[in-house]
Amino acid sequence: MAAATEREKAEKKRLQAFLGEILRVGAIKGFQYFTLYLRGREELLCSIINELKPEAGVPLSTHICTEKSSDLPLNKSEKQGSSLMLSIGTQQRLSGLAHMNIGLPPASPSDKEITPVSSDQTLFLIAGYARYNCPYVWIRSHHHRLVNLTHASSADKDNPLKLNATNNWGREEVHLWDILAELVHLCTVPAPRNPFAVDLVYFQQLPLADQVTSTGAMVWLLQQVLKRSGNKEYTGKVFEDLHDVTKLHFHSLQQWAREKMPQQQQQQRAPGQQQQRAPGAGYRPGVQRGPTAVYGY
Repeated sequence: MAAATEREKAEKKRLQAFLGEILRVGAIKGFQYFTLYLRGREELLCSIINELKPEAGVPLSTHICTEKSSDLPLNKSEKQGSSLMLSIGTQQRLSGLAHMNIGLPPASPSDKEITPVSSDQTLFLIAGYARYNCPYVWIRSHHHRLVNLTHASSADKDNPLKLNATNNWGREEVHLWDILAELVHLCTVPAPRNPFAVDLVYFQQLPLADQVTSTGAMVWLLQQVLKRSGNKEYTGKVFEDLHDVTKLHFHSLQQWAREKMPQQQQQQRAPGQQQQRAPGAGYRPGVQRGPTAVYGY
């Protein structure tokens, strides 16, 4: 009984750490292949581009992932035709609600999703619901791109995805960025070499104060990816982006400090100027200015 209680506490602690990552990462912008939308404490929406387009003068092959099958989503490492979604039986076993015929549905069905998404992107829901005690991912749009629904029922759209990251939750250290990397490799065709590729133009177009805070947040996330995701094929590319974003961060910080310094100095001088009195200032006829008036005796 005590062992079960300790295990439950450890699982809840892990989930709380994951929810903390959702809160910290969910507001970060500036990725090339995906955009995040924080929705509540337990939910994060991720919109991922469907097709990798070549840049002017840059061969597409330089961006394509060449990882082995063990690093790709389950549907790409298994034979074609295998389901990308967890079966109903598996869901009921994991939820512990087989007697009620309840699997692992999201908080709201995908048919009621109100987040706008363009035709060249696919929307995913990443959630760490307390009732499931571990994270799951659901497709929220363009289901036909990734799965062949076995039944006409719309409920099949709300089956969670079968991902390496979520499948290994109970056995390995899994972070939010592990799920994001797998989703980008799953959704974008061809799969990009660096799922966390940074859009530097996005940061350069921001107002200076926003540029400082946004690049600082991106630096933190790329550091976490390097420290906690192990040696992946994209590690070298992430390090290159980290170098560029860090350089931009300190450049914008120095520029912001130079602009703010004269304003701060002027604000510091202003109170001193107010304390300086002109000769005769404060004099009122008929008011005694001797020791009695000053010291009260």
